[in-house]
Amino acid sequence: MNFSTNEMTRQVAEAARDFANQHIRPQFMEWDESQEFPVHIFKELGKLGM
Repeated sequence: MNFSTNEMTRQVAEAARDFANQHIRPQFMEWDESQEFPVHIFKELGKLGM
């Protein structure tokens, strides 16, 4: 089995990390305390193809 990462996998991981740092991380504690996760985040991820 080959477990090395190709360029496409690296780009997807980078895009996911950037998205999380910009859109999820700043609000994470607030969402955790209120026990909710806004639907618009899923919609934005969908626009990115994730």
